[in-house]
Amino acid sequence: MLDKKTFKTLKILNSMCEEGIYKVIELDCLLSKFPKGYKINKVALDQNLDYLKAGQYVDVKYSENNTYCLCVLPKGRMVLEDNTRETKTYKKLNKTIVLTTLLCGAMSFLGSFLAIILFL
Repeated sequence: MLDKKTFKTLKILNSMCEEGIYKVIELDCLLSKFPKGYKINKVALDQNLDYLKAGQYVDVKYSENNTYCLCVLPKGRMVLEDNTRETKTYKKLNKTIVLTTLLCGAMSFLGSFLAIILFL
């Protein structure tokens, strides 16, 4: 399982690389894609890339002089697609739960209101 920073690294690499094609990426360009809250540096990025390479999410051809040549592998793309599907499913589920709760509350109120009016 990927942690937040590693998943964000994979997501950024996927947005920068075309499918199945190696891309040469500068370190500064890659670091600039991260949001300010992540506070990632070269050491953390190298650790993330090593982990992604070991897990066969990305293939790094070379990394020297703050330049990386890499490609996102199908396993990495599949993880991102699965996460997107899960996110959509959770959003639908949350909307359904909220709607059901509101309708149950409204119907309970309406039933109580009608019972009071009819039996008084």
